[in-house]
Amino acid sequence: MKSIWRNRAAIGVGAGIGAMLAIVTLLTYLDGGASGSFIHFYYIPIVVASFFLGDLGGIVTAFAAALLAAIVPLNVATGMPQPWKDIIIRLVLFYFIGIMTARLFAKLEERRADAASLLNVSSSVNASLRLSEVLRTIAETAVRITAAKACSIRLLSRDRNELTPAASYGLSLDYLAKGPLRVADSPLDQEVLAGRTVTILDVRVDPRFRYRDEAAAEGIVSVLCMPLRRGSEVFGVLRVYSQVRHQWSRRERRLLQAFADQASVAIHNARLHENLRRSYWETVNALARAIEAKDPYTLGHSERVTDYALQLGRALELDPEGLEILRFAATLHDIGKIGLTDESLARGGHLDMSDEISLRMHPLIGISILQPIEFLAPVLPAVRYHHERWDGKGHPEGLAGEEIPLLARILAVANAYDRLRTGTPGRGGLSETEAARALRRLAGTELDPQLTETFLESLGTPKPRPRSDAARAEPDSAA
Repeated sequence: MKSIWRNRAAIGVGAGIGAMLAIVTLLTYLDGGASGSFIHFYYIPIVVASFFLGDLGGIVTAFAAALLAAIVPLNVATGMPQPWKDIIIRLVLFYFIGIMTARLFAKLEERRADAASLLNVSSSVNASLRLSEVLRTIAETAVRITAAKACSIRLLSRDRNELTPAASYGLSLDYLAKGPLRVADSPLDQEVLAGRTVTILDVRVDPRFRYRDEAAAEGIVSVLCMPLRRGSEVFGVLRVYSQVRHQWSRRERRLLQAFADQASVAIHNARLHENLRRSYWETVNALARAIEAKDPYTLGHSERVTDYALQLGRALELDPEGLEILRFAATLHDIGKIGLTDESLARGGHLDMSDEISLRMHPLIGISILQPIEFLAPVLPAVRYHHERWDGKGHPEGLAGEEIPLLARILAVANAYDRLRTGTPGRGGLSETEAARALRRLAGTELDPQLTETFLESLGTPKPRPRSDAARAEPDSAA
């Protein structure tokens, strides 16, 4: 469909240029001939054709303009023809204007495309702190802009002995299966990590390229490698692969250097962000442990609930972002219990009315603690509603069924299972089999039945088979 529209647009532009040439020829004739001022208006259709139709359009229009201009007499009144010298000079001049204008517009379009690509990569870096997403965008854009076969980004390990794959585009899984690359085994990467940009015209014959057989199978011929650096520190390598012998132009090198710089910024920002998240995670984890340490029966509760919730989340095939939100929500779901006194926690199930109200309010207290932290905003619904029930008899709002957010329902299942396994001051914990049976009895009333079954299946506790009529007629031995 796009090609049809492009063809129609080209036909329309061509018709318009033809009309302009005819109008200029008529005006030149009416002005008295080629010696008049209107002869210079032929430059207009030549420039328009060069802009819209490129080199070929500009050249064809230049020749057409020169031919039409030659037909007009030098002086209409006397019928004096134009000298051949004027016709030839005008032809050369029109051709030069057409070709140079087309090249200038092509160069401007190229710069516009380069700027758009850099803007796209910069926007990606600024919009996301997920390193894998940003580096993937950079690799894909590098391939598209340079018409290469593929691009890969490798980062140095902490001990600086290996280059580990961080992102790639256009490479097969077989080629990527090589895994980490030892720096000591790769003369090519040693050069790049020293801060130099290295080009290999043919990897099949260059001894610096280690995986020549794998490159041949992948269809790789030429490689350009650039260091990823921040200041004086080099911490990775950007590689661009071509399936033919290719010398990267100055423009391509300039663009790839810009992409490498953007990748370096992304890596630096992601590491800073990860350090901040790790510090915050350690802080809130310590706070959760401190609250749980008040009661030996709940010590380690958040960690266990986190493990159970993530197990269910993986069984539900949540994406990495959803699993990360679930991890924070599970760890912080009881943070509101900071408002309970040591005495009320120690009494367990024997709470007075004020303690009971405080306990039921702990999800709301929890979100009031977490709300000022902007990046924890996705966690708030799960913390707020993890004590809602499937039948609508929970708190704090009495939501029912799928009105309850999915992550809150996952937390409810994990929370209930840990409660059954751990027990309370007045009742010991249940075995895995007993806890699974008890959890199934809560499905459909307290818990989401489908999530409950999925969780138990992930634990290796399949749903029991229906008993036969004869078996149902016998008294239950557990009764």
